[in-house]
Amino acid sequence: MRRKSGGKRLGKRLERLVLNDIPCRVVNFSYDYYSMVNQGQLRLGLPVSKDLIKTQEEIQISAAAKLAVTLYHMFYRATGNRTPRLEIKLALLEELEKGSIKLTENVIILTKAQLHQLTKNRFHIPDQYFETLLEDARRRRILRESLQKMRLPAYFESEIEEREANGRGDYEIVFYRDYTSEGKEIGFRRLVAVEDVTSGDDRPAVVLVPGFANNSNCFNINNQYSIAKDLADLGYWTYLFDPRGMGVNEGKFDPLYTVDTLIDYDLATVVRFIHRRSKGKPNILLGHSMGGMVSEFMVLCWNLRMKLDTICQPGTDEYKVLDNFLPPKAEVQENLKMVKGIISLGSPKFFQRDSHLIYPAVLWLNHLAKVFRFRHVPIREMFWFLTQPPGLRFLGRHILRSNAGEINFLVNADNHKGDPNFSKEYVFKALESLPLGLGFQFLKAIYNGEGFKRMDDSRLNYSENLLHFPEDIPVFHFWGTEDPLAPPDNTRYSELYPHRVKKVFHLESAADVKRIEIGNEKSQLVDFVIEGVNHIDLLYGKAAREIVYPLVRRIVHDVWDEWSYAECVPQQESADEADSRLAQGHAKPVRAVN
Repeated sequence: MRRKSGGKRLGKRLERLVLNDIPCRVVNFSYDYYSMVNQGQLRLGLPVSKDLIKTQEEIQISAAAKLAVTLYHMFYRATGNRTPRLEIKLALLEELEKGSIKLTENVIILTKAQLHQLTKNRFHIPDQYFETLLEDARRRRILRESLQKMRLPAYFESEIEEREANGRGDYEIVFYRDYTSEGKEIGFRRLVAVEDVTSGDDRPAVVLVPGFANNSNCFNINNQYSIAKDLADLGYWTYLFDPRGMGVNEGKFDPLYTVDTLIDYDLATVVRFIHRRSKGKPNILLGHSMGGMVSEFMVLCWNLRMKLDTICQPGTDEYKVLDNFLPPKAEVQENLKMVKGIISLGSPKFFQRDSHLIYPAVLWLNHLAKVFRFRHVPIREMFWFLTQPPGLRFLGRHILRSNAGEINFLVNADNHKGDPNFSKEYVFKALESLPLGLGFQFLKAIYNGEGFKRMDDSRLNYSENLLHFPEDIPVFHFWGTEDPLAPPDNTRYSELYPHRVKKVFHLESAADVKRIEIGNEKSQLVDFVIEGVNHIDLLYGKAAREIVYPLVRRIVHDVWDEWSYAECVPQQESADEADSRLAQGHAKPVRAVN
């Protein structure tokens, strides 16, 4: 029996060697050799097609013309003098070129300081008229501060998913939107279980952050695989975050945004919005893959600001570079109160390009993007081609369900027995193509293997700076032993975190979940290593249902630790609560009975 078991192991190793290890080395060598002969797109800069450049120029001209008309009438109303529209338009285009004002979506949104600079220095309007101009600018909503303070009603749309249609329960999906500090509109959703919804209660708020090439539907594929509905059924305030250009933000595609953009603007805006509208309720962030990275690195950046004066000497070049992108200290002091804990499912801190064939294979995007003039990374198109066309459907789905040579980097088929439609649903509902900037940031991390770095001049290595993570925000990592994208080797980075309590649990079955003790310790970091689990098995399949979901529910419950509004401020009904109450037909706020 032992000889047979040993023979199986030897066969597996040989299969891995022939189908994965040797091809991996060959593709790595061919990539390095070709890169010596031909410069890749990483060296030349991100590829942007001529059509896209032309479109951007047209958008700038249109935006300048639109704002010029507005400013023309504002100046005339305030001063009685007519400034030529063409003069205003050309001045705005010059300021755009210099970078002193910026394009937001397809319009120009000014700050108070920018408006003052334009009126005084470009158009020589005396300061005595500025207050009148400022009030007019607020009314016309061309000020960034106006977008942030005079928002449209956030609860502006909702959908109902009925029990008769889904076979599980009645749910309401509420749509919200806000504006980032750079003026970009960002939409997100809240999933509400109608039977359990309350207003003004003390139950946990959880923000679900999707991974690389995924929209937030990845947390709600179907009734069987919906961690979003599981949390909503407990009465938790469950929010679904989508990066710009994806999910509910489709159509606002930004080809050059990166992980840094999500950290600095998108996720930070959504978390602040939820915290403010719920009158101070903190959030637990739950991210899969890249979603966990964004969640952790966002909080890390906040704490870097708090420690900046001790990390590097004020006035030095290093200090100036970090000071340029980190948010203001007063802002992050409030931000750090908004996060109660972080749960990361398969969120890597580094990549090892010779560990799996997928890494050198995707590195070729560096050259393919240049050859084919990609405008985005065609993830959805690739998986659609593998799983949808009649001629390739069987072969593609067979590849996704098998793991010869450990080549499958997404699922372990043992976790998905009896579920033949899973891959089709996942590709159709959750998978999306993504911006070139985001893809190339990952390519750089794969190529150098030094951790995950920012794309700006700071070149900050997020992974190596985890020692500056706030020690009073608990972190929980989930790893799969079969996951080549986020292998358990990542646990070595857990040594960097400053938390007082650190634990590692190895789990093989649902029975192991019972022995896990989490508790409400704030300064704790826990790694869960789950046997036989691949990258998206952490969200779907047998292991997800029996191990991951129950642990997530326990973590949320324990980390929340009976938080109540009494810890915050005297509670009044918030706009969010009023929206929910009106939607459900309650006459007055309903308090949860715990």
